[in-house]
Amino acid sequence: SGGAGEIEKLALQVPATQWDALQLLQSLGFRVNPNRQICQSAADVQAYYNEWATKRAQLSYLTDGVVVKLNDFVLQQQLGFTQKFPRWAVALKYPAEEVPTVLENVSFQVGRTGAVTPVAELRPVQLAGTTVARATLHNADRLAELDIHRGDTVIVRKAGEIIPEVVRVLAELRPEDATNVTMPTRCPECDSPLVKPEGEAVTRCINSSCPAIVQGAISHWTRRDALDIEGLGEKWVKQLVEQGLVESVADLYSLTVESLLPLDRMGQQLAQKLVDAIAASKARPWASVLYGLGIRHVGTVNAKTLAQHFLTVEDLSTASPDEIATVHTIGPEIAQSVAQWFQVPANQTLIARLAQAKLQLAATPEEQAQAAAAGPLAGKTLVLTGTLPTLTRPEATKLIEAAGGKVTSSVSKATDYLVAGEKAGSKLTKAEGLGVIILSEAELLTLIT
Repeated sequence: SGGAGEIEKLALQVPATQWDALQLLQSLGFRVNPNRQICQSAADVQAYYNEWATKRAQLSYLTDGVVVKLNDFVLQQQLGFTQKFPRWAVALKYPAEEVPTVLENVSFQVGRTGAVTPVAELRPVQLAGTTVARATLHNADRLAELDIHRGDTVIVRKAGEIIPEVVRVLAELRPEDATNVTMPTRCPECDSPLVKPEGEAVTRCINSSCPAIVQGAISHWTRRDALDIEGLGEKWVKQLVEQGLVESVADLYSLTVESLLPLDRMGQQLAQKLVDAIAASKARPWASVLYGLGIRHVGTVNAKTLAQHFLTVEDLSTASPDEIATVHTIGPEIAQSVAQWFQVPANQTLIARLAQAKLQLAATPEEQAQAAAAGPLAGKTLVLTGTLPTLTRPEATKLIEAAGGKVTSSVSKATDYLVAGEKAGSKLTKAEGLGVIILSEAELLTLIT
Protein backbone atom coordinates (compact mmCIF):
# COMPACT_ATOMS: atom_id res chain seq x y z
CA SER A 1 0.00 0.00 0.00
CA GLY A 2 3.04 2.29 0.15
CA GLY A 3 3.14 2.84 -3.61
CA ALA A 4 5.96 2.72 -6.18
CA GLY A 5 8.38 4.65 -3.97
CA GLU A 6 8.26 2.02 -1.24
CA ILE A 7 8.63 -0.81 -3.80
CA GLU A 8 11.71 0.93 -5.21
CA LYS A 9 13.12 1.30 -1.68
CA LEU A 10 12.64 -2.44 -1.05
CA ALA A 11 14.32 -3.26 -4.37
CA LEU A 12 17.41 -1.33 -3.29
CA GLN A 13 17.65 -3.49 -0.17
CA VAL A 14 18.10 -6.80 -2.02
CA PRO A 15 20.97 -8.43 -0.11
CA ALA A 16 24.26 -9.28 -1.81
CA THR A 17 25.45 -11.78 0.81
CA GLN A 18 24.13 -14.59 2.96
CA TRP A 19 24.79 -12.53 6.07
CA ASP A 20 22.85 -9.53 4.71
CA ALA A 21 19.94 -11.83 3.82
CA LEU A 22 19.75 -13.11 7.38
CA GLN A 23 19.94 -9.58 8.75
CA LEU A 24 17.10 -8.51 6.44
CA LEU A 25 14.95 -11.50 7.40
CA GLN A 26 15.51 -10.74 11.07
CA SER A 27 14.53 -7.08 10.58
CA LEU A 28 11.30 -8.24 8.90
CA GLY A 29 10.38 -10.33 11.92
CA PHE A 30 11.55 -13.78 10.82
CA ARG A 31 13.35 -16.04 13.29
CA VAL A 32 16.96 -16.70 12.29
CA ASN A 33 19.68 -18.54 14.14
CA PRO A 34 21.25 -16.12 16.64
CA ASN A 35 24.48 -18.15 16.76
CA ARG A 36 25.57 -17.35 13.20
CA GLN A 37 29.01 -15.87 12.64
CA ILE A 38 31.09 -14.44 9.80
CA CYS A 39 34.48 -16.16 9.54
CA GLN A 40 37.38 -14.46 7.79
CA SER A 41 39.59 -17.53 7.50
CA ALA A 42 39.70 -21.32 7.78
CA ALA A 43 41.17 -20.85 11.26
CA ASP A 44 38.06 -18.89 12.25
CA VAL A 45 35.87 -21.71 10.95
CA GLN A 46 37.86 -24.26 12.96
CA ALA A 47 37.56 -22.15 16.10
CA TYR A 48 33.79 -21.81 15.66
CA TYR A 49 33.47 -25.55 15.08
CA ASN A 50 35.51 -26.33 18.21
CA GLU A 51 33.52 -23.86 20.32
CA TRP A 52 30.18 -25.48 19.49
CA ALA A 53 31.44 -29.02 19.97
CA THR A 54 30.57 -28.61 23.67
CA LYS A 55 28.19 -25.63 23.62
CA ARG A 56 25.70 -27.46 21.38
CA ALA A 57 24.60 -29.51 24.40
CA GLN A 58 23.06 -26.30 25.80
CA LEU A 59 20.80 -25.77 22.79
CA SER A 60 17.08 -26.55 23.01
CA TYR A 61 17.33 -28.72 19.89
CA LEU A 62 19.64 -31.46 18.63
CA THR A 63 22.42 -30.62 16.16
CA ASP A 64 25.10 -32.83 14.67
CA GLY A 65 27.40 -30.18 13.19
CA VAL A 66 27.79 -26.73 11.69
CA VAL A 67 27.27 -25.57 8.11
CA VAL A 68 29.86 -23.37 6.42
CA LYS A 69 28.60 -21.26 3.50
CA LEU A 70 30.22 -18.87 1.07
CA ASN A 71 28.88 -15.46 1.99
CA ASP A 72 28.85 -13.79 -1.44
CA PHE A 73 25.77 -14.62 -3.54
CA VAL A 74 27.68 -14.05 -6.78
CA LEU A 75 30.23 -16.69 -5.77
CA GLN A 76 27.40 -19.02 -4.77
CA GLN A 77 25.83 -18.66 -8.20
CA GLN A 78 29.15 -19.29 -9.95
CA LEU A 79 29.73 -22.53 -8.03
CA GLY A 80 26.16 -23.76 -8.51
CA PHE A 81 24.85 -27.17 -7.44
CA THR A 82 25.50 -30.83 -7.93
CA GLN A 83 22.44 -32.99 -8.60
CA LYS A 84 21.50 -32.85 -4.91
CA PHE A 85 23.70 -30.38 -3.04
CA PRO A 86 25.08 -26.83 -3.30
CA ARG A 87 28.81 -26.57 -4.02
CA TRP A 88 29.00 -23.38 -1.94
CA ALA A 89 28.08 -24.99 1.39
CA VAL A 90 29.55 -27.83 3.41
CA ALA A 91 28.41 -29.51 6.63
CA LEU A 92 31.09 -30.15 9.25
CA LYS A 93 29.84 -33.02 11.42
CA TYR A 94 30.70 -33.71 15.04
CA PRO A 95 31.58 -37.23 16.16
CA ALA A 96 28.38 -39.16 16.84
CA GLU A 97 27.35 -39.78 20.45
CA GLU A 98 28.28 -43.29 21.59
CA VAL A 99 26.73 -45.30 24.43
CA PRO A 100 27.23 -48.84 25.79
CA THR A 101 24.50 -51.45 26.08
CA VAL A 102 24.05 -55.23 26.01
CA LEU A 103 23.42 -57.30 22.89
CA GLU A 104 20.56 -59.63 23.77
CA ASN A 105 20.09 -61.30 20.38
CA VAL A 106 20.62 -60.97 16.62
CA SER A 107 17.84 -61.30 14.06
CA PHE A 108 18.18 -61.44 10.27
CA GLN A 109 15.97 -59.36 7.99
CA VAL A 110 15.39 -60.06 4.30
CA GLY A 111 14.81 -56.99 2.12
CA ARG A 112 13.04 -56.62 -1.21
CA THR A 113 16.31 -57.18 -3.13
CA GLY A 114 16.99 -60.37 -1.15
CA ALA A 115 19.71 -58.72 0.93
CA VAL A 116 19.97 -60.33 4.37
CA THR A 117 20.85 -57.83 7.08
CA PRO A 118 21.83 -58.83 10.62
CA VAL A 119 20.08 -56.65 13.22
CA ALA A 120 21.25 -56.31 16.82
CA GLU A 121 18.48 -56.68 19.41
CA LEU A 122 19.69 -54.47 22.25
CA ARG A 123 18.84 -53.73 25.86
CA PRO A 124 17.03 -50.38 25.33
CA VAL A 125 19.25 -47.34 25.82
CA GLN A 126 18.91 -43.56 25.37
CA LEU A 127 20.90 -42.29 22.39
CA ALA A 128 20.81 -38.85 20.73
CA GLY A 129 17.36 -38.08 22.07
CA THR A 130 15.62 -41.40 21.35
CA THR A 131 15.34 -44.87 22.88
CA VAL A 132 17.32 -47.38 20.82
CA ALA A 133 16.55 -51.11 21.01
CA ARG A 134 17.75 -52.24 17.57
CA ALA A 135 20.85 -51.46 15.51
CA THR A 136 22.20 -52.58 12.16
CA LEU A 137 25.16 -54.94 11.94
CA HIS A 138 25.38 -54.39 8.17
CA ASN A 139 26.61 -57.71 6.72
CA ALA A 140 28.62 -60.91 7.18
CA ASP A 141 31.96 -59.13 6.87
CA ARG A 142 31.03 -56.71 9.64
CA LEU A 143 29.86 -59.59 11.86
CA ALA A 144 33.21 -61.33 11.42
CA GLU A 145 35.12 -58.11 12.01
CA LEU A 146 33.30 -57.40 15.27
CA ASP A 147 33.51 -61.04 16.45
CA ILE A 148 30.21 -60.32 18.15
CA HIS A 149 28.58 -62.68 20.72
CA ARG A 150 25.13 -62.73 22.28
CA GLY A 151 25.48 -61.18 25.72
CA ASP A 152 28.33 -58.86 24.67
CA THR A 153 28.51 -55.28 25.86
CA VAL A 154 28.60 -53.18 22.70
CA ILE A 155 29.06 -49.52 21.83
CA VAL A 156 26.24 -48.05 19.75
CA ARG A 157 25.98 -44.81 17.82
CA LYS A 158 23.70 -43.31 15.17
CA ALA A 159 25.25 -43.32 11.71
CA GLY A 160 24.58 -39.85 10.30
CA GLU A 161 22.66 -39.16 13.51
CA ILE A 162 19.83 -41.33 12.14
CA ILE A 163 20.49 -45.08 11.85
CA PRO A 164 21.72 -46.87 15.00
CA GLU A 165 24.75 -49.10 14.42
CA VAL A 166 27.10 -51.18 16.55
CA VAL A 167 30.55 -49.58 16.52
CA ARG A 168 32.60 -52.03 18.57
CA VAL A 169 32.46 -54.81 21.10
CA LEU A 170 33.89 -54.62 24.61
CA ALA A 171 35.25 -58.15 24.54
CA GLU A 172 36.78 -57.80 28.01
CA LEU A 173 33.22 -57.70 29.44
CA ARG A 174 32.06 -60.82 27.57
CA PRO A 175 30.24 -63.35 29.82
CA GLU A 176 31.45 -66.96 29.82
CA ASP A 177 28.25 -68.32 28.31
CA ALA A 178 28.20 -65.85 25.40
CA THR A 179 27.55 -67.51 22.00
CA ASN A 180 29.12 -66.41 18.73
CA VAL A 181 26.91 -64.87 16.00
CA THR A 182 27.39 -65.88 12.36
CA MET A 183 25.39 -65.32 9.19
CA PRO A 184 22.89 -68.07 8.40
CA THR A 185 23.47 -70.24 5.34
CA ARG A 186 19.76 -70.50 4.54
CA CYS A 187 17.12 -67.79 4.18
CA PRO A 188 15.29 -67.17 7.48
CA GLU A 189 12.06 -66.57 5.53
CA CYS A 190 11.94 -69.31 2.84
CA ASP A 191 14.82 -71.66 3.82
CA SER A 192 16.48 -71.30 0.39
CA PRO A 193 20.30 -71.37 0.27
CA LEU A 194 21.84 -67.93 0.66
CA VAL A 195 24.59 -66.71 -1.66
CA LYS A 196 27.32 -64.11 -1.25
CA PRO A 197 28.50 -63.03 -4.73
CA GLU A 198 32.24 -62.64 -5.12
CA GLY A 199 33.32 -59.06 -4.62
CA GLU A 200 30.11 -58.09 -2.80
CA ALA A 201 29.60 -57.59 0.93
CA VAL A 202 25.90 -58.48 0.87
CA THR A 203 24.53 -61.97 1.47
CA ARG A 204 21.37 -62.58 -0.57
CA CYS A 205 18.39 -64.84 -0.95
CA ILE A 206 18.00 -65.40 -4.70
CA ASN A 207 14.60 -67.09 -4.53
CA SER A 208 12.37 -64.56 -6.32
CA SER A 209 9.34 -66.25 -4.71
CA CYS A 210 10.66 -65.69 -1.18
CA PRO A 211 7.77 -64.15 0.81
CA ALA A 212 10.03 -61.42 2.21
CA ILE A 213 11.23 -60.41 -1.26
CA VAL A 214 7.70 -60.46 -2.67
CA GLN A 215 6.36 -58.48 0.28
CA GLY A 216 9.18 -55.93 0.01
CA ALA A 217 8.69 -55.53 -3.73
CA ILE A 218 4.96 -54.94 -3.35
CA SER A 219 5.41 -52.49 -0.47
CA HIS A 220 7.89 -50.58 -2.63
CA TRP A 221 5.42 -50.61 -5.54
CA THR A 222 2.68 -49.04 -3.38
CA ARG A 223 4.85 -46.14 -2.14
CA ARG A 224 3.71 -42.59 -2.74
CA ASP A 225 6.56 -41.79 -5.15
CA ALA A 226 5.96 -45.06 -7.01
CA LEU A 227 2.39 -46.21 -7.80
CA ASP A 228 0.92 -44.39 -4.78
CA ILE A 229 -1.70 -47.00 -3.84
CA GLU A 230 -3.42 -45.35 -0.89
CA GLY A 231 -4.46 -47.63 1.95
CA LEU A 232 -2.43 -50.65 0.88
CA GLY A 233 -0.05 -50.62 3.85
CA GLU A 234 2.39 -53.27 5.03
CA LYS A 235 -0.16 -55.17 7.14
CA TRP A 236 -2.39 -55.72 4.10
CA VAL A 237 0.56 -56.56 1.86
CA LYS A 238 1.73 -59.14 4.37
CA GLN A 239 -1.68 -60.78 4.46
CA LEU A 240 -1.95 -60.79 0.67
CA VAL A 241 1.38 -62.59 0.39
CA GLU A 242 0.70 -65.00 3.25
CA GLN A 243 -2.71 -65.90 1.81
CA GLY A 244 -1.19 -66.55 -1.62
CA LEU A 245 -3.31 -63.88 -3.28
CA VAL A 246 -0.30 -61.94 -4.59
CA GLU A 247 3.02 -63.29 -5.84
CA SER A 248 4.09 -60.22 -7.84
CA VAL A 249 2.97 -56.63 -8.30
CA ALA A 250 1.06 -57.65 -11.42
CA ASP A 251 -1.23 -59.80 -9.25
CA LEU A 252 -2.52 -56.66 -7.54
CA TYR A 253 -4.43 -55.78 -10.70
CA SER A 254 -6.37 -59.05 -10.61
CA LEU A 255 -7.68 -58.53 -7.07
CA THR A 256 -11.41 -58.14 -6.57
CA VAL A 257 -13.56 -57.13 -3.64
CA GLU A 258 -14.59 -60.76 -3.22
CA SER A 259 -10.98 -61.99 -3.11
CA LEU A 260 -10.10 -59.43 -0.43
CA LEU A 261 -13.02 -60.07 1.92
CA PRO A 262 -11.51 -63.20 3.58
CA LEU A 263 -8.57 -61.12 4.89
CA ASP A 264 -8.53 -60.45 8.62
CA ARG A 265 -10.43 -57.25 9.58
CA MET A 266 -11.40 -56.60 5.95
CA GLY A 267 -14.88 -55.27 5.19
CA GLN A 268 -16.85 -54.59 2.03
CA GLN A 269 -16.26 -50.84 2.06
CA LEU A 270 -12.53 -51.08 2.74
CA ALA A 271 -12.10 -53.80 0.11
CA GLN A 272 -13.79 -51.58 -2.46
CA LYS A 273 -11.51 -48.66 -1.55
CA LEU A 274 -8.41 -50.81 -2.03
CA VAL A 275 -9.60 -52.12 -5.39
CA ASP A 276 -10.37 -48.55 -6.50
CA ALA A 277 -6.94 -47.32 -5.31
CA ILE A 278 -5.20 -50.10 -7.21
CA ALA A 279 -7.18 -49.24 -10.35
CA ALA A 280 -6.31 -45.55 -9.95
CA SER A 281 -2.60 -46.40 -9.91
CA LYS A 282 -2.84 -47.35 -13.59
CA ALA A 283 -2.79 -43.62 -14.35
CA ARG A 284 0.60 -43.10 -12.71
CA PRO A 285 3.26 -41.89 -15.18
CA TRP A 286 5.94 -44.03 -16.82
CA ALA A 287 8.69 -42.65 -14.53
CA SER A 288 6.75 -43.74 -11.43
CA VAL A 289 6.20 -47.23 -12.85
CA LEU A 290 9.92 -47.51 -13.65
CA TYR A 291 10.81 -46.55 -10.08
CA GLY A 292 8.20 -48.93 -8.73
CA LEU A 293 9.84 -51.89 -10.49
CA GLY A 294 12.58 -51.73 -7.85
CA ILE A 295 15.56 -52.05 -10.18
CA ARG A 296 18.81 -51.80 -8.21
CA HIS A 297 20.36 -48.31 -8.25
CA VAL A 298 17.23 -46.78 -9.84
CA GLY A 299 15.75 -44.33 -7.37
CA THR A 300 13.21 -41.62 -8.11
CA VAL A 301 15.76 -39.26 -9.72
CA ASN A 302 17.34 -41.89 -11.97
CA ALA A 303 13.92 -43.28 -12.90
CA LYS A 304 12.78 -39.83 -14.02
CA THR A 305 16.00 -39.27 -15.97
CA LEU A 306 15.73 -42.63 -17.74
CA ALA A 307 12.03 -42.16 -18.47
CA GLN A 308 12.71 -38.77 -20.04
CA HIS A 309 15.40 -40.27 -22.27
CA PHE A 310 13.78 -43.65 -23.06
CA LEU A 311 10.20 -42.69 -23.72
CA THR A 312 8.81 -46.24 -23.76
CA VAL A 313 9.55 -49.46 -21.90
CA GLU A 314 10.46 -51.00 -25.26
CA ASP A 315 13.11 -48.36 -25.83
CA LEU A 316 14.64 -48.97 -22.42
CA SER A 317 14.35 -52.77 -22.43
CA THR A 318 16.15 -53.07 -25.76
CA ALA A 319 18.89 -50.55 -24.98
CA SER A 320 22.42 -51.80 -24.40
CA PRO A 321 24.37 -50.91 -21.25
CA ASP A 322 26.59 -48.59 -23.31
CA GLU A 323 23.55 -46.83 -24.74
CA ILE A 324 21.98 -46.40 -21.31
CA ALA A 325 25.26 -45.10 -19.91
CA THR A 326 25.26 -42.24 -22.43
CA VAL A 327 22.40 -40.64 -20.49
CA HIS A 328 23.63 -37.78 -18.32
CA THR A 329 24.11 -38.82 -14.63
CA ILE A 330 23.64 -42.53 -15.47
CA GLY A 331 26.92 -44.36 -14.87
CA PRO A 332 28.10 -47.80 -16.05
CA GLU A 333 27.00 -49.60 -12.86
CA ILE A 334 23.45 -48.25 -13.09
CA ALA A 335 23.32 -48.94 -16.82
CA GLN A 336 24.46 -52.53 -16.33
CA SER A 337 21.89 -53.07 -13.58
CA VAL A 338 19.04 -51.77 -15.74
CA ALA A 339 20.05 -53.76 -18.81
CA GLN A 340 20.44 -56.96 -16.79
CA TRP A 341 17.04 -56.51 -15.15
CA PHE A 342 15.29 -56.42 -18.49
CA GLN A 343 17.11 -59.57 -19.65
CA VAL A 344 15.57 -61.71 -16.90
CA PRO A 345 12.66 -63.77 -18.33
CA ALA A 346 10.54 -63.35 -15.18
CA ASN A 347 10.88 -59.57 -15.45
CA GLN A 348 9.93 -59.66 -19.13
CA THR A 349 6.82 -61.59 -18.14
CA LEU A 350 6.07 -58.99 -15.46
CA ILE A 351 6.30 -56.15 -17.98
CA ALA A 352 3.98 -58.03 -20.34
CA ARG A 353 1.43 -58.52 -17.55
CA LEU A 354 1.62 -54.85 -16.54
CA ALA A 355 1.06 -53.86 -20.17
CA GLN A 356 -1.95 -56.17 -20.28
CA ALA A 357 -3.26 -54.47 -17.12
CA LYS A 358 -3.01 -51.12 -18.95
CA LEU A 359 -0.34 -49.44 -16.82
CA GLN A 360 1.58 -46.49 -18.22
CA LEU A 361 4.73 -47.98 -19.78
CA ALA A 362 5.43 -45.02 -22.04
CA ALA A 363 5.45 -41.26 -21.90
CA THR A 364 2.19 -39.64 -22.93
CA PRO A 365 2.05 -38.17 -26.47
CA GLU A 366 2.26 -34.71 -24.91
CA GLU A 367 5.36 -35.70 -22.90
CA GLN A 368 6.96 -37.23 -25.98
CA ALA A 369 6.32 -34.05 -27.97
CA GLN A 370 7.73 -31.92 -25.16
CA ALA A 371 10.80 -34.13 -24.88
CA ALA A 372 11.45 -33.89 -28.59
CA ALA A 373 10.93 -30.11 -28.62
CA ALA A 374 13.23 -29.64 -25.63
CA GLY A 375 15.96 -32.02 -26.81
CA PRO A 376 19.42 -30.81 -27.85
CA LEU A 377 18.72 -31.97 -31.44
CA ALA A 378 15.19 -30.52 -31.66
CA GLY A 379 14.44 -29.56 -35.26
CA LYS A 380 17.72 -31.03 -36.57
CA THR A 381 18.07 -33.55 -39.40
CA LEU A 382 20.90 -36.07 -39.30
CA VAL A 383 22.28 -38.74 -41.60
CA LEU A 384 24.33 -41.76 -40.53
CA THR A 385 27.09 -43.27 -42.64
CA GLY A 386 29.86 -45.80 -42.12
CA THR A 387 30.46 -48.08 -39.13
CA LEU A 388 30.41 -46.37 -35.73
CA PRO A 389 32.86 -47.50 -33.01
CA THR A 390 30.35 -48.67 -30.38
CA LEU A 391 26.80 -47.89 -31.57
CA THR A 392 24.81 -49.86 -34.09
CA ARG A 393 22.76 -47.91 -36.62
CA PRO A 394 19.46 -48.57 -34.75
CA GLU A 395 21.04 -47.57 -31.41
CA ALA A 396 22.36 -44.30 -32.86
CA THR A 397 18.96 -43.61 -34.43
CA LYS A 398 17.20 -44.13 -31.08
CA LEU A 399 19.58 -41.74 -29.34
CA ILE A 400 19.09 -39.06 -31.97
CA GLU A 401 15.30 -39.36 -31.95
CA ALA A 402 15.23 -39.31 -28.13
CA ALA A 403 17.17 -36.03 -28.30
CA GLY A 404 14.51 -34.56 -30.62
CA GLY A 405 16.35 -35.08 -33.91
CA LYS A 406 15.27 -36.78 -37.14
CA VAL A 407 17.31 -39.35 -39.07
CA THR A 408 17.06 -39.50 -42.85
CA SER A 409 18.77 -41.78 -45.34
CA SER A 410 20.19 -39.24 -47.79
CA VAL A 411 22.24 -36.05 -47.57
CA SER A 412 20.67 -32.82 -48.81
CA LYS A 413 20.72 -29.09 -48.16
CA ALA A 414 18.29 -29.76 -45.30
CA THR A 415 20.80 -32.01 -43.49
CA ASP A 416 22.23 -30.40 -40.37
CA TYR A 417 24.73 -33.10 -39.34
CA LEU A 418 26.35 -36.15 -40.88
CA VAL A 419 27.50 -38.72 -38.33
CA ALA A 420 30.41 -40.54 -39.97
CA GLY A 421 32.12 -43.76 -38.94
CA GLU A 422 34.71 -45.98 -40.59
CA LYS A 423 34.39 -46.65 -44.34
CA ALA A 424 32.11 -43.66 -44.87
CA GLY A 425 31.37 -43.42 -48.57
CA SER A 426 29.67 -41.07 -51.00
CA LYS A 427 27.45 -39.52 -48.31
CA LEU A 428 30.55 -38.08 -46.64
CA THR A 429 31.78 -36.61 -49.93
CA LYS A 430 28.39 -35.06 -50.68
CA ALA A 431 28.09 -33.65 -47.13
CA GLU A 432 31.52 -32.02 -47.38
CA GLY A 433 30.51 -30.46 -50.70
CA LEU A 434 27.34 -29.02 -49.16
CA GLY A 435 29.12 -27.72 -46.07
CA VAL A 436 27.23 -30.07 -43.72
CA ILE A 437 28.76 -30.40 -40.24
CA ILE A 438 30.53 -33.77 -39.85
CA LEU A 439 30.34 -35.48 -36.45
CA SER A 440 32.15 -38.49 -35.03
CA GLU A 441 30.29 -40.83 -32.68
CA ALA A 442 32.00 -39.20 -29.69
CA GLU A 443 30.99 -35.74 -30.87
CA LEU A 444 27.39 -36.92 -31.34
CA LEU A 445 27.27 -38.29 -27.80
CA THR A 446 28.72 -35.05 -26.44
CA LEU A 447 26.12 -33.07 -28.36
CA ILE A 448 23.13 -34.99 -27.06
CA THR A 449 24.25 -35.25 -23.43
